[in-house]
Amino acid sequence: MDKSISSSGSFKEAEKAKRFNSNDTLSERLQQSWYLTCMAYGIDHNTPPKMEKKLFSVRKHTQ
Repeated sequence: MDKSISSSGSFKEAEKAKRFNSNDTLSERLQQSWYLTCMAYGIDHNTPPKMEKKLFSVRKHTQ
């Protein structure tokens, strides 16, 4: 039986292995979440895509 695929441990060990550690600062957690989002959508995290400004327009609402 190959035991390299799964492992068992305590809840304390699992808590230490969490990706978003509570000891991280807010800035570090935001950087981690941005990295994971970029990986999920296939975006380069160093050069994010620019917003398409031609599709967005502002007009004054009159009543």
